Amino acid sequence: MKILVIATGGTIGSAFDGSSIDVKSGCEVAERYANEHENVEIEVIDPLNILSESITADDFNTLAAAIYNSDSEKYDGVILTVGSDNLAYIASFVGLLFGKCGVPVCLVASDKVLSDPNANGYDNFCCAVELIRQGLSGAWVPYRNSDGVMYVHSATDIRQADLSDDFYSFHGAYAVWDGELRPLREAVIQMIPRVFDKVHLPVISYDVLMIHPYPLQDYSRVWTEGVRAVLHTLYHSSTLDNEGVCEFIKRCGDVPVYLASFRSGRSLYRTAVDAIGAGAIPLYNVSPECAYMKLLLACAQDRVGVREFMEYKG
Repeated sequence: MKILVIATGGTIGSAFDGSSIDVKSGCEVAERYANEHENVEIEVIDPLNILSESITADDFNTLAAAIYNSDSEKYDGVILTVGSDNLAYIASFVGLLFGKCGVPVCLVASDKVLSDPNANGYDNFCCAVELIRQGLSGAWVPYRNSDGVMYVHSATDIRQADLSDDFYSFHGAYAVWDGELRPLREAVIQMIPRVFDKVHLPVISYDVLMIHPYPLQDYSRVWTEGVRAVLHTLYHSSTLDNEGVCEFIKRCGDVPVYLASFRSGRSLYRTAVDAIGAGAIPLYNVSPECAYMKLLLACAQDRVGVREFMEYKG
């Protein structure tokens, strides 16, 4: 079995020097696995070496180019080692672009540096290899939570972690791994139009604004100059304070304002109905992180319109 490992840094690629944690050269987790498993051939490339909280538009573009130019079909699968702080965003980006590339793609992060005996990074990597061995088509995030369970998340469904080290999915984890894959539900896989390839690479830029709801929000302070699209996330009941949001939506004019996320089959609160009535576009059954990355990709090309791109279901 032959696996391509794309190392990008993050905690899984970092070390503690006595004062702080920072990235180091090499890919320790892949080297350790290769030393312990002679029957797996691992090739490593490292287009990035960053802490994920510092990821830039150029970094996303570099990552996309690296995968498109990697000839992934030569491998049984691809593993990306990434930082946990932006795991949900990077996973959605990779899942949207490469979830249908024909080989399994797994993203692996670690809750602690690998020198910590309690770190889950190596176990997550081992699980990724097993998912590839099984030929699990799609893009996935294997991650062992603090309950000791190894969960397998759809890359386009995983949510950003809070102050805990655990990760969850918008619709719930796809499966658990305990030596074999045990699906919990059907996989939720978000898709985009086939507008990108080696020739037509995405050009991510800083032209999408994301707004999160919070009490006493003052929309008069929100500046939208140079913005091509807005994503406004919602409270857990798919609501937002419309004390000013409706006027803000109208003020955006031709700049589309998307709301994420609504769940199909649920009655809407008046505040959400008012925002939609003011011109906002509701997004259903998609995590806010994935919605944001999809909107960035929609604005990173000119082959289809943004609204057509966002409404694409595959």
